[in-house]
Amino acid sequence: MAKIKYISPFLLSFIILSGLSFTAAARTNLVSLPQRQHVAIRLGTTGKTLVQEKRIMLFKKGINKVDFSWQNVEIDPSSITLTTLSNPDKISILSVSYPPGEAALVWDIKSLANLEEEVMISYLLANIDGIITYKAVTGPGEQAIDLNSYIVLRNFSGENFNKIAVYLNDGKPFITSLHHLETKRILVLQKQNIPIKKLYTWNSLKMPHEPEKLKTAVGIPTSYEFYNNKDSGLGTASLLRGKARIFQRDNQKSTIFLGEDTAKFTPVGDKTDIRIGDSRDIVVTKLRLDTKRTNIKRNTKGSIQVYDEYIKNSIAMENLKDKPVTLSLVETIQGQWEPLDISMDYKTQDHKTLIFNIKLLPKEKKSLNLNYKVLNIFVNQFSQYNRVVNYN
Repeated sequence: MAKIKYISPFLLSFIILSGLSFTAAARTNLVSLPQRQHVAIRLGTTGKTLVQEKRIMLFKKGINKVDFSWQNVEIDPSSITLTTLSNPDKISILSVSYPPGEAALVWDIKSLANLEEEVMISYLLANIDGIITYKAVTGPGEQAIDLNSYIVLRNFSGENFNKIAVYLNDGKPFITSLHHLETKRILVLQKQNIPIKKLYTWNSLKMPHEPEKLKTAVGIPTSYEFYNNKDSGLGTASLLRGKARIFQRDNQKSTIFLGEDTAKFTPVGDKTDIRIGDSRDIVVTKLRLDTKRTNIKRNTKGSIQVYDEYIKNSIAMENLKDKPVTLSLVETIQGQWEPLDISMDYKTQDHKTLIFNIKLLPKEKKSLNLNYKVLNIFVNQFSQYNRVVNYN
């Protein structure tokens, strides 16, 4: 770095030394620092930000030594790369060395001619991050939401960026400035009338099966579901993970706060949901009606080792509301299983997760019969070396 004769506003420097041996004095006395033409940053989740900058550099025919050094910033030296863009077939990187005890590296670059070359330098820079937040507002009918997304950029890296392109995901970048110690909040997405579905979700792994036996009322998790696609007015880029606050307009044109959730990462074409709270106007009760072991296998001492089991469950649902609702019922069946009598249609999320989307009219009650067989249930502490004998 030109540490004496040049003070870089970005605290990052280049020197091109042609036909000279590399020494610390040479880096101090010979200064040839091309200005940045373009800078882009890509925010990641690893705690460091990818910085990509383009510069125009003059190479002489033969071996050129290019010094890259930095001060008062935290850069991962192993992440620094140089890519030639204008004449990649005429310029090649022979080697890279790291001077001991210095925040610097030196490339030996061979040029076949005197060239003016556009290059891209990439590196991982610490202490820059971006926090995504969402604000969603729905109307009294809860049929659609207006969605705004913001990014809060925080720069504690030591770098001053006067003009940078910021990439959040697979969408188009936005241009801004970001100086050291600066925090900036920027609107990056604004969409209106995104269709939503109000969903009530009961998950058998998380919810009590007999809520009437509890001392406090049980709430059914409630959320707004929507798609990140063109039909919804979205679909141009992935929605990033971030905190979401949900509001509702009332008939007096004021808003009330419904809830807060962490929106998940949602690729284009996928659906997502934002939880707004719990509803105590829907009651779900799950009962085990019957179980029966069959196909029992024992070891030579007569102890049961492996068996199949028939299971009969009943899930009762009641809508206490004065309007219809859609209940998403999630049932998980562990192990290898076969359906016997399941009284409602369902979709499988994976081999063990069943999802029932059940419409309940106002004050309506419904029951779901869930009968299935679980195969090859092993008794605890079963050893694969035990000899199994079938006595049935």
